[in-house]
Amino acid sequence: MDIYVIRHQLSEANNRDNYGTPAFDNPDAPLMPAGRDGAVILGQQLVAEFGIQVATEPVAVSMMRRSQETAIVAGFRKLHLYPELNEEKGGLSDSEIATALAQKRPPQATQDAAKYLLEYPPTEGIWVTHALLIATLCQQLGVYQSARFIPKFGEVRQLSI
Repeated sequence: MDIYVIRHQLSEANNRDNYGTPAFDNPDAPLMPAGRDGAVILGQQLVAEFGIQVATEPVAVSMMRRSQETAIVAGFRKLHLYPELNEEKGGLSDSEIATALAQKRPPQATQDAAKYLLEYPPTEGIWVTHALLIATLCQQLGVYQSARFIPKFGEVRQLSI
């Protein structure tokens, strides 16, 4: 099965200016204005480059507001929520996560979450989720090895699972 995995757009949870505040890494943090603008462009890209009809295509999203809001602003109307698509850091601190990412060694909890998704994937062919999970899925599938380990905001990666 071929799927498209998409990293959500820039949110207050990813805003480095919010580091150390309640907004940083908050599952309910909204998209920033630049993230909303990026989501509009993402919707246009999905139609133009991939032929995806966002208004009618069902999409799998995490339980976190930033992935849901990215999908909605991009034009999706049929959202299906999956806790399995949430970012899973295994209780590591932000500095521990940064070290793991620099070494391209995702936390065990993220590796386990990716394995589960590969064995029991959502039925939708489009997933809007989070960078660490996408990077780990790609690593386990052996794809996008020469690309950035962590996808950019709004980046679309096509995977065969």
